[in-house]
Amino acid sequence: MYHKRVIIVPYKLGSMGAKRLQEGLREAVAIPVLLVSKKSTKYQPRWTDYVINWGCSADWPWINMTDKHANQTVVNKLDFFQQVGAAKIVWPNCPVNIPEWTTDPAIAVSWNKPFFARQRLTGHSGEGIIELQAGEEPANATKAPLYVQYKKKRHEYRVHFFKDGHTYTVIDVTQKKKRKGFENVNTKIRNHVNGWVYAREDIFKPEDLITQALNAAFVSNLDFGAVDLIWNEHENKCYVLEVNSAPGIEGTTLQQYVTAFAKDIKNV
Repeated sequence: MYHKRVIIVPYKLGSMGAKRLQEGLREAVAIPVLLVSKKSTKYQPRWTDYVINWGCSADWPWINMTDKHANQTVVNKLDFFQQVGAAKIVWPNCPVNIPEWTTDPAIAVSWNKPFFARQRLTGHSGEGIIELQAGEEPANATKAPLYVQYKKKRHEYRVHFFKDGHTYTVIDVTQKKKRKGFENVNTKIRNHVNGWVYAREDIFKPEDLITQALNAAFVSNLDFGAVDLIWNEHENKCYVLEVNSAPGIEGTTLQQYVTAFAKDIKNV
């Protein structure tokens, strides 16, 4: 197929990732690259369009239904955990390790281990996560639709992937590290606010890091995205926390996405 323009449909027009991808692709491909709102009534689809669904799970008729469903599933943390459970039956040779979870607060308390109450199923960067201690009864203010057992972690990673034909390929690997000069670092919720940044220099890669990331990519049914994982040193085992259908991208990561998309746009 010969593509004459690229259409990027983001979950919101203000998405910095979508804007950076648009700018990068404008330099990499010799065709127009447009950002189109998921609410647009003016967009006229063409069979020569190359459509990139950047985290949009809304009811937009020009997005492939499979892609839309995949985004809806991974964006919702509970849906994703349930999908992983179902996948273990369908694809037993493609297991995805995830922390123990429940929707029942009584079960969470019975673990007698620290756990998180996730008040927002579609949050990011630690939004809506409440830390609870072992055996602590969730109060009304911390009631949540999902409870996840805390799994000790030595390291935390983000692995970016891209689907080339029928094959999933890792295009970037980063590890979360403490930001220099940041004091009182929270080691349980490792986000930018708590003093953590992504790094790719001098990182340690566990044996099953890539396997778990690619298994999660396959189960997610996405064409591209980023898998967040932790490594438990005692078990020497990686666990998948979530898959992002519109990850933050800049620098080297952005260039890897631009290269992968440009190759696909020119070859399809």
